Amino acid sequence: MADDEVRKPHGLMGYATCLHDPRWDDNEFVQNVGHALAGLVPLRMSELSSAGEAELMALAQGAAKTITEKGDVFQFQADQRRKGWKPSGVLSALVNAYAVLALNSPDEGVTFFAFHCCFWEHEGCPKNNDR
Repeated sequence: MADDEVRKPHGLMGYATCLHDPRWDDNEFVQNVGHALAGLVPLRMSELSSAGEAELMALAQGAAKTITEKGDVFQFQADQRRKGWKPSGVLSALVNAYAVLALNSPDEGVTFFAFHCCFWEHEGCPKNNDR
């Protein structure tokens, strides 16, 4: 993007979608998480769109800590529940992480595990292929 161009957001909530990736076709966990993120991340991007850099950094650091410490509990929660574990908070952390990354990645958005989200219009966005 040229310096004199004005960056445009994808509406008030940004954009999120699940992408087809044959590596994950048979993985219901990844597909279900992707669909949850597709609904939740745009809402969070909208909430955070006017947040300052310090608030976004704090959210990103908190999300990274939660995902690092409890990601396995989230991924294998059925097994963990039998052992008496409580909900992990990882889904909220993933939502925060994707939202913060999307808000801070205006030239490409975020694509990971067959899921793409972006707040700003950008070249190569899957939204442009949906039309």
